[in-house]
Amino acid sequence: MAALRILVALLPQLLIILDVGGRFDLLGGLNRTDAGFGILIALFLVTPVASLVLLVVEIARYALQIRRKDPARSFRMPAVAIFLFLEALAVDLYIVSTLRMH
Repeated sequence: MAALRILVALLPQLLIILDVGGRFDLLGGLNRTDAGFGILIALFLVTPVASLVLLVVEIARYALQIRRKDPARSFRMPAVAIFLFLEALAVDLYIVSTLRMH
């Protein structure tokens, strides 16, 4: 579970790094290749899906804790998952808004 949380937290940052690195030519020309474009599209598609999966899992775990009447339940991790999902959507909207159609 911790690995999924770390992965979902890193995906939007990787997408931002790829965008900023390509904009300022810090990637050594990767942004001008088919592989760089493929990585950008893959991250663009995978980031919101992965964060949505984490959100569903965290809400399901929280609901299970409520059913068991666990005294140590907390809405902290579902709140983090909601934040990560909104961050992924915001990064994707930023990427879409900066696209140049020729």
